Amino acid sequence: MEKETKLKQMTLNYHLPAELLTEILSRLPVKTLLLCTSVSKSWYSLITSPFFITTHQLNNRNNPAPLLLLRYHGKMYDHSLRYCSLHYDIDTFEEFVELDLPHITKENRYIRIAGTCNGLVCLYDLNEYIVALWNPSLKKSIILPKPCAVRKSCDFYHIGFGIDPISNDYKIVRLANTYLILDGVLELLTLLEVELFELSTGSWRNINVGDYPYVISPGNNQPVLFNGVVHWAGYNQKYKVGSGFHPFIVSFDMRNDTLGVVMAPPCAQNSQDWCACIILFGESLSIFHRDVDHSCCLWVMKEYGVGSSWMKQLTIDLGKRSVGRPLCCSKNGDILLEKRNWDYLGRDLVSYDPKTKLIKNFEIHVPASLYLDTYEYKESLVLTKSLNDLWRKENVVACQGTPVLPREDDEVNKKN
Repeated sequence: MEKETKLKQMTLNYHLPAELLTEILSRLPVKTLLLCTSVSKSWYSLITSPFFITTHQLNNRNNPAPLLLLRYHGKMYDHSLRYCSLHYDIDTFEEFVELDLPHITKENRYIRIAGTCNGLVCLYDLNEYIVALWNPSLKKSIILPKPCAVRKSCDFYHIGFGIDPISNDYKIVRLANTYLILDGVLELLTLLEVELFELSTGSWRNINVGDYPYVISPGNNQPVLFNGVVHWAGYNQKYKVGSGFHPFIVSFDMRNDTLGVVMAPPCAQNSQDWCACIILFGESLSIFHRDVDHSCCLWVMKEYGVGSSWMKQLTIDLGKRSVGRPLCCSKNGDILLEKRNWDYLGRDLVSYDPKTKLIKNFEIHVPASLYLDTYEYKESLVLTKSLNDLWRKENVVACQGTPVLPREDDEVNKKN
């Protein structure tokens, strides 16, 4: 209350031009800006306006971005998200804040994360076909309408989340798949349907993909957003090579709402040895591939979309008994990965410096029963206002008759 009173006194004593006020406020952290919304109606209108939210993102784009750490149970039939926290992307990797996951279902047992973009986290439930958007900085989330075509015969589906850099519209793409197993071997994977949700309209629509032969690899296949395109490790299920299929990178372009494909690096011979992790290395799309000798090789695509531009950047060899799972690249160029710890049969989060080849242990331990995934995250003001300000009620189309409901977890954000 004292901070709010001081801010109100300052506003009464000083009248700044709107342009100057925007320039000053847009450089403040989200937590401070939430307090500023209580100063006056004009400040609230300014801070929650689309122009200010975009300006705030642009002015803070070069600030260090903390990483969103996700832990979820690693058993085949239990993917529940158990722990979620933000850590600074600096040498110490210290914790910024522990996060409370919003309840988008009664039990929240099968919640996974599709990705992050401009401060929003896309959550989805594996069993109930529920998708939600969550802004941890604002402690606010919204549940989206259920997809129009929900097939019970669908064995699994993948979710991609990003923003159209042209229209500045947030989009979610859902790819439903089914597969056939013969004698314990995956023989055929089929893409059943593709649907797209646009935040500007509040509705899902079908995407006609025609005879698209590429499919996303099953399992813990984390999507990567790069230049408005979402990427997954996948393969061509109509082109068999030896005992497996020909590997590719499946892509979905948020700008023109189309599925595409990117050539995989030369290290990928077939889907049986296609143990890949797509990440961003600097400003390039990259892939970590685990070789037969248990070392991890980083391949970087120097020119996006050009298959011949793949180059082997580095090799990380932790030894056969300390096989590491690459997670991401930090801002200083270090590689974050999990390193097996035989003292308690779990894994440790460590960083690898490609220049010095030194390994730093962050003392963050991951039990054998859990997986750890990382996503880049930056605080933002997206979803500050209610949904009525995001789109008009008459434009919201809930295909299953399910309303779009805001979930406001903090009283500060309930102001209209």
